[in-house]
Parts: sequence; structure tokens; C-alpha cells
Amino acid sequence: MSLNLTSFLRFAALFLFLLPAKTGGAQASCNCPEYDKFRAALKNVSPTAEDSAAGRALLLSRDSICKAKGYEWMANIAVTERDYEKTDDMLSRAEVIYKKNNCAEATYRNYYELRASYFFYQASYTTALDFLLKALTIAEKQNDKYEQAFILLNISHTFNRSRQADKGIVYARRALPLIYALNNKSQQAELLNRASARYLYHYQDFDSKASFDTCEMLANQSLRAGKESGNKRAEMRAFNLVQGVAFYKEDYQRALQLIDSSLLLCDPVADRDMIGTNYADKADILNEMGRTKEAKRFADSNLYYQQLLKFPNLIADAWSLIYEVAKKDGDYKRALEAVEAFKEITDSLNKTEKTKAINELEKKYNQSQNEKKIRELAQQKKIYSLLAIAAILGLATLVFFLRQQALKHKQTILETEQRLNRARMNPHFFFNTLAALQGFAMKENSGINMASNLSKFSHIMRETLESTYKEYVTIEQETGFLEEYTELQKIRFPHQFTANISIDPALDPTATLIPSMILQPFVENCIEHGFADMDRPGTIAVRFLKKNNALHIEIEDNGKGLAGLSKGNDDHISRASQIIRDRIYLLNIKLKSKAGFTIDNAPSGNGVLVTIDLPLIYENENTADR
Repeated sequence: MSLNLTSFLRFAALFLFLLPAKTGGAQASCNCPEYDKFRAALKNVSPTAEDSAAGRALLLSRDSICKAKGYEWMANIAVTERDYEKTDDMLSRAEVIYKKNNCAEATYRNYYELRASYFFYQASYTTALDFLLKALTIAEKQNDKYEQAFILLNISHTFNRSRQADKGIVYARRALPLIYALNNKSQQAELLNRASARYLYHYQDFDSKASFDTCEMLANQSLRAGKESGNKRAEMRAFNLVQGVAFYKEDYQRALQLIDSSLLLCDPVADRDMIGTNYADKADILNEMGRTKEAKRFADSNLYYQQLLKFPNLIADAWSLIYEVAKKDGDYKRALEAVEAFKEITDSLNKTEKTKAINELEKKYNQSQNEKKIRELAQQKKIYSLLAIAAILGLATLVFFLRQQALKHKQTILETEQRLNRARMNPHFFFNTLAALQGFAMKENSGINMASNLSKFSHIMRETLESTYKEYVTIEQETGFLEEYTELQKIRFPHQFTANISIDPALDPTATLIPSMILQPFVENCIEHGFADMDRPGTIAVRFLKKNNALHIEIEDNGKGLAGLSKGNDDHISRASQIIRDRIYLLNIKLKSKAGFTIDNAPSGNGVLVTIDLPLIYENENTADR
């Protein structure tokens, strides 16, 4: 699609979005005084199971609007308990009444917020944001400072959950002046708590010292306001946030004490979300302290509570935490189970497309401020012409979108295959090495040497597993892996070959990155096939050079060369070459680079020379999927 076509399509979509809506006559205010009284008597921001009596009283009212508000009330409780079927049913009943009574748009504010919560907790962030922006427009017209701040922080949270903390913090900043303008300490405590959490998200994503300081200030203010107003829920959540600050200051003992303070205030039913959060934080802290056995117990408890809450993102986060703890504890079976469960959930969320849609919704909201003026200038004839053009362009967009989806799907499959390929080091190597170690143990009487070789073998197995999840490693890490690998191969083939690795002084091996496990298949070919049945000692030279502001790698051996390989060996090299070719193809797509490699007979006439050219990537850069 050309740039001009894309621009025209956006222009057309804008006008379609701003078309005047048909109205069915004068709209009613649709008020319910009883509902307003119940809201004013609430101890918390939202009704909980303890407040269900008020909802039932509204449902018994003869006034249809009060009945609709009763449905909203019960939906609020249901969404907190993650009963999504009941939430949808209650809100649908309320909507029918509002439409039947031709209620004004302002009547729908709380309905919009509840719909947003309904979709948010199912990770449908695009739809959630759509409803939140509608609710914000109403709150701004009503000049309701509390509701504006509440909705702005929910919008910020939605951006955080869609991995856009940079946009989320903008809405959090807009909320702060509104929060400080409130006279209600209990409401202030709740909102300061939510704002503090948004700044903590921003600090975690961007390592912003200013955001960390603001998070700490707001958390302490929330704690004070919660104690002064007797708002136990706000106090409970504030304790958790203050512990987050202590955690990042590495004051782990104080963080654990603050979590216990938060847990003491938690209701076993109403605060299941907070209990799960506290258990997750406790597991994280214990894991950092090396107390992995205790950490595993709290990580499993966190998963239990998140599964009760049925929030996909938090369930995925729970599995991610289990993986980190299991990996540190050396329980690789459990770590693998956790990774597979995490991937199954995250793959289903299709975050990339949702992020694009969210950005479009935000753009529509910002543009809607000029909606009235644009409508007055639009002429009916131009609108009809635009509709016809938009239909044609919409069809073209659909075709383009479907094609992009197919390409994206193909790339995802290729990336998954590459992850599997990186984990598939030749199984014969492992079996043959174990056999060689067995023979070594029988011949040698040195426990130290045996322990050293076993340590190298286990380290290689661990590095092979972890490389499945690492896109890049430093040159230093890769050369260390190759050195251990060749040392183990020497147990199998003693006195048969030597290996030398050299690094250009112009390169920093601790900061320069290369794709993980990209060299091992070629080194394996040299040892397993290049030196097979050869009557002279073999040599392997691995050279890292900086050429033309790029990374140039050479792998050269003095083996039999390409002409001396049997058909089976040639097939093995072809498979290894295809794996590397696919990985370089993906690297070029992500980094828009011109990486490549060649395989040829060595210039000396003996052996093979492999050259690999890669872009220079440094550890402090933001590389794709690193």
C-alpha cells in the first residue's frame, strides 16, 4: 500500500468516525436518588459482596431506572469476583432499560466504566479503552474531579497492561492535580494508591529515577490518607506499594515486613487479588534472597489466586514467576512447564494487533475534541462520496491486512522453529560424550578431573536449554560456550584436534552481541565430519573481526574440505546451513540489516572456511526481542 493511499484511508476513516449520529428525540436525565444515597454511603470506591443488600434493594424498586442501577450495582460486585457471565448479563439488562427510556448519554458513565472493567479483566484492552474514553468524556462535561481522576488512572493502567507504560504515565500525570483537589481523604487514599502503582510501572519499564521518587512519595501519602480516613483497603494496598519501593532499594527484610502488614488487612474473599499480589511479591523477594524453597511455595500460591481471578495477564505473570524461581532452584522440568503455560496464554492475547487498535482509539479520542466544528463544515454530498470511497478503501485495507497477517503468521512459525532448532544440539554428542566420560572415569583415578568435566557437560546442557529463550549473547559468553564444548569433544577425540579463538582488539567481547548458538553447528561439523578418518592433527580457528563497521566471523579448519565429505555428512552440513540461513533471515527482518554467511573450501587447499557477517549490536541498545 502506498503512502498516499494510507494517508487517504486515515482521512476517510476520520470523517466516517465523525458522521453525525441520529437521535430519537429529547433525552431523559434518568436519575435514581436511592442509588445516589447508596453510593454516598459506600465505604470503598466500588461496592463489594458486603454491599450486595443495597443492590438487591434497588432491584426491588418499582422505578425502572433504579432497577437498572441495581443491575449496575450487582454487575460491579460480579466483575470484582470475576463472574464475567453474570457481569455481562447484569449490564445488558441495565442497557435495555436505559435505551427504552431514551436516557441521556450522562446516564451511561458508570455503565461504560463497568463495561471497561469487564473487558479489561479478560485482556480485551482495545474494547476496554473504547469504553473508558467514552466515560472520560462524560466525566469532563460533568466536571467530576474524582471520576475524571479515577478514569484517567484506569486508562493509564490499560496502557500499562498493553506494554505501553510511556503512554500510561501521561494519563497518570493528568490525574494528580484532580486527586489533590479532592476533600475526601478516603477517596484520595484510593486514587493516590492507584497513581503510585502507575509510576512504579513506568519506573520498571524505563528505569526513571523521577518516576521511582514519585511512586515512593505517592505510596506514603496514600498510606497516611488511608490511616487517617480509616480506609483499610487503601492502607492494605499502600503497604504493598511501599514494600515495592523497599524491594527496589534492596531492603528485603523491610519489604517482607510490609507485605505481612498488607496481608493482615486482607479479607480472604474480597481481597483475593491483593492476596495473590502479596504472595507474588513475597516469592520474588525470597527468590532474590536465595530462599528458593520458600519462594516456590508462595509462587504456587500466587498462581492459585490468579486462576481464581481469571485474569489472563496475571495468570501469565504467575507462570513467569514460577519459571524464574524454578530456574534458580535448578528444577528445569518445572521451569519448562511454566514456560509452556506462559507461552500458551501470551500467544492467545495477540498483543501486537491490540496495541495498534488501542493507538487508533486514542487518536480518535484526541481528534473528537474538534468533532462539532468538523460536522458543521461537512456537506451531505461530500459525505456520500466519501462513503463510497471509504468502502473501496476498506476492502483494499482488508486485503492488505489479511496478507500482513499471513506473513506475520509465517514469521511466527519460523521464529518458533528457530527456537526449537537452537535447543536441538546433536543428541549423538550428548550420548557419545556421556560414554566418553564413563570411559574416562574408568581409566582415570582423578575425581577432580572427572568433576570438572561433568561440570562442563552440565553447563553446556544448561546453556543449550537457556539459549532457547535468549535471542542474543555476548561474544564473551559465546566463546566461553565454544571453549567448553571443544574441551568436551577432546575427551571423545583425544589428540585429534586443537581449537583457537581470537578476538579483534577493536571489539568489546563483554558488550558486543551475536545471535546465540549461531557458531556451534559449524564447529561441530569441523570436528564430527571434517576430521573424520584424517591422518593428520586437525585445527579449528575461530576469528572475531571488526570490518567496515560490522562484525566479521571466520571459522576455518584444515580438514578434508567440502569435496571429501560423504553424502550423509553433506546432508548434515546442509541442514545446519539452513538453520543458520533462517536465523540470519529473521535477524535481517528485525534489524533491517544485511547479514549473511558463506561456506567454501579454505584458501590453503585443506579444510573449509565459513564466513559470517553480522551487524554490530551492543548490549545497551534496544534490539528486537532480545
